[in-house]
Amino acid sequence: MMGIPELFFYFFTIMVIGIGCIVAFSKNLLRSAFALFFVLFGVAGFYVLLGADFLAIVQIMVYAGGVNVLLIFGTMLTSDISTPKTSSLSFQGTLTVIAGVTLFVLLAIIINSGNWPTYVPGEMMPTTKDLGKLLLKEYVLPFEVVSFLLLAAIISAVVLVKKGD
Repeated sequence: MMGIPELFFYFFTIMVIGIGCIVAFSKNLLRSAFALFFVLFGVAGFYVLLGADFLAIVQIMVYAGGVNVLLIFGTMLTSDISTPKTSSLSFQGTLTVIAGVTLFVLLAIIINSGNWPTYVPGEMMPTTKDLGKLLLKEYVLPFEVVSFLLLAAIISAVVLVKKGD
């Protein structure tokens, strides 16, 4: 009988693969951008299952939130995105199928021929406390330098926008 983690793993796997197909094959760019949000959210679910809670939150905030909003705004601000004049897609069906099948066969051979070590994980512990201690003790100087550079980038962006008016 499958446990709860296995059920969530299969749920996230089906979610990422299924919605990833929508991202790849949808002709509507805005629909693909919205579907990408759920794919990135599913990847964050994998991080949670692996016990990487900090990476899961970063995945949701930076990628699913920030990058996807940027893609959606870029799509909405592009003129005539719904009626493209020319198609940028060039399908070479036979070559694509041959390359895909070859890649699949090679990966299947590599995965099945390897002697992969197994590891039974112990109890999962939160990682954010340890990361916070490292950032504020051992790596405080690089942390503050990056903070200063981000502040300088924000101020520079505001100055550039003000000069644009």
